[in-house]
Amino acid sequence: MFVVLQVASLGMRQQESAWHLVNIAYYLPFILLAPINGAIGNELPKRWVLVGSATYCLIWTAAWSIGIWHPHSPSGWGIGLSLTMVGASIFSPARYALLPAAAHDSRMPLTRVNGLIEMGASVAGVAGLILALYLPFWLTGNETPSMASHEIPMVLYAVVMVNFVSVLSALPVRFASDVRRPESAKQAVVGFFRDCRRIWQVHDARVSLLLLACFWGLLMAGSGAVFTFTHALSEWDRQLDMFQALLFVATGTAAGAFLAGLQGHPRRALGLVPLGGLGMLLALAWAAFNPASVKGPALALGFSAGLVLVPLRASFQGAVPADARGNALAVSNTANYFMVIVLALVIYAFTQTQLITGLGQIWLIAILAAVTALISVWLFFRDILELVIEFMIWPFYRIQGHGPGLNDFPAPGPLVVLVNHSSWFDPVWLAKVLPRRLTPMMTSVFYDKPIMRWLMVRVIHAIRVEASEFRREAPELQEAVAALDRGECVVVFPEGRMRRRDEQLLHRFGQGIWHILRERPITPVIACWIEGGWGSYFSYRDGPPATNKRLDRWRKIDVAVSEPEIISSAILANHRATRSHLMRACLDARKHLGLDSSPATPSILEEPV
Repeated sequence: MFVVLQVASLGMRQQESAWHLVNIAYYLPFILLAPINGAIGNELPKRWVLVGSATYCLIWTAAWSIGIWHPHSPSGWGIGLSLTMVGASIFSPARYALLPAAAHDSRMPLTRVNGLIEMGASVAGVAGLILALYLPFWLTGNETPSMASHEIPMVLYAVVMVNFVSVLSALPVRFASDVRRPESAKQAVVGFFRDCRRIWQVHDARVSLLLLACFWGLLMAGSGAVFTFTHALSEWDRQLDMFQALLFVATGTAAGAFLAGLQGHPRRALGLVPLGGLGMLLALAWAAFNPASVKGPALALGFSAGLVLVPLRASFQGAVPADARGNALAVSNTANYFMVIVLALVIYAFTQTQLITGLGQIWLIAILAAVTALISVWLFFRDILELVIEFMIWPFYRIQGHGPGLNDFPAPGPLVVLVNHSSWFDPVWLAKVLPRRLTPMMTSVFYDKPIMRWLMVRVIHAIRVEASEFRREAPELQEAVAALDRGECVVVFPEGRMRRRDEQLLHRFGQGIWHILRERPITPVIACWIEGGWGSYFSYRDGPPATNKRLDRWRKIDVAVSEPEIISSAILANHRATRSHLMRACLDARKHLGLDSSPATPSILEEPV
């Protein structure tokens, strides 16, 4: 912030471009050192990477504060800032690469862990801004906060103390499930570029990487534009205007990150991204139309950014290979800051040629935010829909997951989920608990309804199962196999019909699931049990679903999730043995709910003619 003020003090033209010019010096080390940073994060224990980089920053700022390096020009401050950011460029990817392991070991959703980290970073940013603004006033007793050059070392002393705390905080950091990849220095650098290719080939990682970079660049550019516009129009002290705007941005980001972290589902949280993009657009338009005060727009801009950053970071961290997280987060930081620098250079060029002013900056970034928000709506429309449905059914159902399969649920790769069928809403409840996008097999009775068909074909991409007692062909089985080949999670209701009687927990499983697993025998299978659906408004108990019944209100729905299992070839050799084994697996899942798993397995020896 001091560097920005030093550059901004040179004149109006420099004032309009100071934020963006300093961002270039600030983020350049993240881009230039990305291969080295990723290699360090992959090869060495991340605890010592954090300690070492924090110690570097401590030593450098200590030397800076005692006068070994004490620049007297904006260019000198830019160089000093870049040298400090060398340590930060190593610290940052190592910290984010640890979060999947932190989520696994603490048994917390990855989105929640990211929400806490982003909220903490934003709160620390607020504290740092307040400290930088008022520390000279507190120490000197001046009537107004001042940032004269002779008071700068006071802030540096505070930075030294904070870096010391960072070193101490990094010492106990250790997560048992973190994955290292020991290799030589040359192999590590070569591995960085190899991992770039691996990361790019993963669709979810690629999408999250690009969108996160776009939104991060818009946040940084938008913050600078709001500051610049206010800076030029406000009658208050220039420094105070700037810090108030940034304080509200940081405060809003902390609140948005906290709210986004409450959504524990890693896919459904992505439904917040378009909402956050729309919020950024509205915040920038608000600032353009209401230049008298930017506190509200700045707060809204930060809040919207918090809604965006947490889901995209969590999605990227969860999608990349575990042994490449150090490189992956270095790539992510590089993409983020490259976009910041690109936007900074564009706006700097426009301001230097006087093509746009402070107001023009806001509208330019607002247009880019609108385009990015529309792209995110197209990419995450299904997640938006599921998020809306979750919000709509919240007053009616309390849905909770149980069992060891939740913590060890396979994030990537083909997977078959088997579940009992007692209600129309079984797929909705299951999707709330399982931390992946699901591909359900759905009977044509529901699939072919007018609105449902459009959703199933265009949004959900469900597999249509013809409702018939007897058929010679079953193309849905090959569709399910093809979905597994694409690495999807296929949900099967093997009973083929909903529950009808109290005394019959399960109907006899059909042969379809055996055909699927015989085609792909090494596919992991997870057996689930939904308890609470039988007797609900959408079940057949006491009459047809949704007919002459009272609506459910805060009904408890428990979903048990067993550990993944690969069915042995001996069992798969016989369809009766396979079906009996899978029925028993579904009944055994009831144990995770404290229910009896010993009801007799319905006979499957008698086949219909």
